Amino acid sequence: MSSNKKMAAAIRSAYANYGDDPDDWPEDVKQEIHGQYEEEHTAENNILRHMILHGYTSQYIAQERSRSLQYIWHLRGRMKKRDELDYQATPDELTQLKYNLDHMNKPNNKGIASAMGRDKDWVRCMRVKLREAEHE
Repeated sequence: MSSNKKMAAAIRSAYANYGDDPDDWPEDVKQEIHGQYEEEHTAENNILRHMILHGYTSQYIAQERSRSLQYIWHLRGRMKKRDELDYQATPDELTQLKYNLDHMNKPNNKGIASAMGRDKDWVRCMRVKLREAEHE
């Protein structure tokens, strides 16, 4: 059964059991219904999450994975809201970032992000990690 059908069944059941005012429904019932709005952790969503965590732009992810831009924005927003948006980088990505920092004229986050095809927030976070690694 799809998650939309499950959610609809849970809402119908809550109306039948607890009445027409959702404010009167038990908290656990409301939380169960709300939890069904969350995306399923499918293999595709795991790929999307990985791409977001590695700083790929929403436009790139939407194009590469044939998803709507709104879906990617919504997923990124949910990850940020749940404090799951902890950017990551592979050693190769950090090497590429360092190369761009060393070889670009007046490197800034936006310029580097554009050159690498990444989100500028990812670049900012990875530059902080590079600085921390250099000072250790």
